[in-house]
Amino acid sequence: MTDAPASPETPCVLSPRDEARVWFALQAERTSDAALALLPIDPAAPQGDRLRRALALKKELDGLITRAVIAEREEGTTWAQLADAASITRQAAHERWAPAVSAWAANGRTTFPEDSGISTLAAARRLDRKHADQHPDHSENAVSSGLDAVRFPGAAAAEAARRERATGLHARLASLITQLHGMHKELSLLTEAGARPEARAAVLTQQADLEEVMAAVYEELTGAEPELADEHRARAERARANTVAEREYAELLAAKAEAGYQTEGVTK
Repeated sequence: MTDAPASPETPCVLSPRDEARVWFALQAERTSDAALALLPIDPAAPQGDRLRRALALKKELDGLITRAVIAEREEGTTWAQLADAASITRQAAHERWAPAVSAWAANGRTTFPEDSGISTLAAARRLDRKHADQHPDHSENAVSSGLDAVRFPGAAAAEAARRERATGLHARLASLITQLHGMHKELSLLTEAGARPEARAAVLTQQADLEEVMAAVYEELTGAEPELADEHRARAERARANTVAEREYAELLAAKAEAGYQTEGVTK
């Protein structure tokens, strides 16, 4: 079933916490439907068909687990608490799921693209109806009643302002990352061409400057998206470490270039 377009009074984009909750619920629906599709027994099914479909279900379940982690992080669950729930170490939990949490943040922390015309709240209410049909003894609003947009509608303006700030910072990061990729390519070409050390040192210095700016933007994001502060702080630290390494390498290349010039002067 296609989710209904948003009505004028219904916001398309909810708080990140609400968005993550509905995103999880939609994946739970997909996983449930995929599991029920395995029930019919077809004696004429090709060999390997059951395994293929079971593996497809596992893929849906893996997606559900990832969305559960994202929803938990939006609710303030720590990596230590997630590790305990998964019976793994904190480091293992972070390595496994942090990239997905960061990707969720970079993509705007929304269930649907803002220009899709699909309301997350409308999707939640559709899930309400489906759940109520299958579980008439449960709440009629099992999904939507737990959303902040329903419980605390007055908080929408504050959430919108915080989202706008975070969106601007992510857009700036995207531009900086594009520039950084260009510099990486330029440095690679210079290295392959056997360019003089000072030419490579200049590009490395530019990269270091750019990484330093990126670290500052990530730090700003810890305030704009406090629920994901751990991810942003880790990326800021990584950018600073890259800055130090690139500056040190640039200094080595500059020293090498200077030594080369002195050698050339003696030879002449």
